[in-house]
Parts: sequence; C-alpha cells; structure tokens
Amino acid sequence: MSSWTQAWVNDYLDLYNYARRIGDSEWAEHILGKLRDQKDVLLEEERKDIMLRELLASYDRINKQLIEIFSKLRVASEGYQTESLQEQWYKLKLMRIDISRKILQHQ
Repeated sequence: MSSWTQAWVNDYLDLYNYARRIGDSEWAEHILGKLRDQKDVLLEEERKDIMLRELLASYDRINKQLIEIFSKLRVASEGYQTESLQEQWYKLKLMRIDISRKILQHQ
C-alpha cells in the first residue's frame, strides 16, 4: 500500500475513532461505509500505478539494450555477428512497441 493510500486510510480511521468517542454513531457508520467503498478503488489505482512503473522500467531497460546493440552494430564487421545483432535489435523493437501500447492503456 502506498504512503498516500495508507495516509488516507489512517485519516478516515482517526475520524471514525473521533466519531465513536463523541457518540455520533451515524457519522461513524458513514465513515466506515466510505472506507469500504473507496478501499477497492484505491487498491485498484495502486495496482495500476505499480503496473505502470513496471512497464516504464521495462521500457527503459529495453531502450538501454537497444543502445548497446546499436553501438555493437556500428563496430561489427562479421556477417554472422551483424545478423545476430540485427535479430536481437528487431526483437527488442517489437517488445518496446508492445510495452508502449500497454503503457498507453494504463494512462
């Protein structure tokens, strides 16, 4: 759970405890209902944020690999080595396109 989500839950629990202390059971029940209703929404947002961070990290990792392969291609002289590097480069490009699509879906 992110610090923001945890702070939100803690704030509502503090309000709930205060409502119970002052004897306002209607307000306390309203706060509990809000916690129940919003918990799933917050957890889903948290899951999406984690997924997006993982996708962005993968995108960055692939970009670094593409740069490394491109550097190797610039100095490669053997046909087999060049062909192998080009195949790797092509596969990484396809992976990057796939990840780009997923990133766009999560925004």
